[in-house]
Amino acid sequence: MKSSIFRVFYALVFGMGLYCYSATPVYARTVTYQLDNVSLTTSDSQMTGTFDWTYNEGDFENGQGVFRELTIPLTTHTLNDLNITFDINKSIEFTLIQNLNDDGVDITLVFQSPLTATASALLDLDLSKYAIGSGGTNHPFISGAVSPVVVPLPAAFWLLATGVFALVGFGRRA
Repeated sequence: MKSSIFRVFYALVFGMGLYCYSATPVYARTVTYQLDNVSLTTSDSQMTGTFDWTYNEGDFENGQGVFRELTIPLTTHTLNDLNITFDINKSIEFTLIQNLNDDGVDITLVFQSPLTATASALLDLDLSKYAIGSGGTNHPFISGAVSPVVVPLPAAFWLLATGVFALVGFGRRA
């Protein structure tokens, strides 16, 4: 008797889950990326930062990127001073909104392969370049990659999974 009640309960929950899933509109997803080992040739320092790429499921290429933090060696300019252009399949470009006192920033990070939500992309060191300061001379990067940040599953998920397994266990014992 109890097992048939559990079967009905599971069928209802499963049916409601399918209905809710099919009736749910497409939501935006966000992937956080970090600049990995993006080393400059003119100093013993690295360009660091993280950015979020938000996209509608199934339309990764047409998302929007926003840097959360960014450190560029050899300049005091911050995120507020920069125009940042994303072409998620090809590159990220950084330029100053205004060049002040011959203090320019012109950086292009070109990927060897398009970014994806799960895989890193190495920089194409032949095409990636930077010019910082008044000289305007382009310099190559020594190394670098853009990688998605792995986000651990929240504790609430594990608590829910434990509860579901407990219900299944109780259902089988009854």
